[in-house]
Amino acid sequence: MVDILNEVYNMVDPYALYIAAGAVLLCIILLILVIVLFVKLKKTGDRIDYFMRGTGADSLEGALRKVIDDNQKVKIQLKNNVNEIVKINENLVGAYRKIGVVKYNAFPGMAGKVSSVIALLNNENNGIIINSIHGQEGCYTYVKEIMNGKSINPLTKEDEEALKIALQMEL
Repeated sequence: MVDILNEVYNMVDPYALYIAAGAVLLCIILLILVIVLFVKLKKTGDRIDYFMRGTGADSLEGALRKVIDDNQKVKIQLKNNVNEIVKINENLVGAYRKIGVVKYNAFPGMAGKVSSVIALLNNENNGIIINSIHGQEGCYTYVKEIMNGKSINPLTKEDEEALKIALQMEL
């Protein structure tokens, strides 16, 4: 038997054995690569199956169309919301947003602080001061106009205090 192997060895070119061994090694490497590729293909197939649930490619297309349609609706609603916010902000410019209130006792003989002053100002510090004085003879209300944080009419101490409170409000 050894003689037969020696005889075969002598008949074969020594480099041919190296080439055969290299070819076998290359086949093993290629087999490993094929196995790795099959595993990756299986994972990719699972991902595709996840997106293709339902009737096949139509379900994926339908899902994408729905997402695109929903996105368009959201964009339209966002634009409408922005327009509404702009309108609200335009309306708020003239609204009284700064308020100062002072309660005081106009007549020391009366019980409690029943008189009051309220300053109502907008963003530009324009507005009014309403002073309501309660006494034994009746109630008197005075309104004074405020322009840029100042009054044309003389202000009482309480009026000035209410105006100061309103002017100090942060928006």
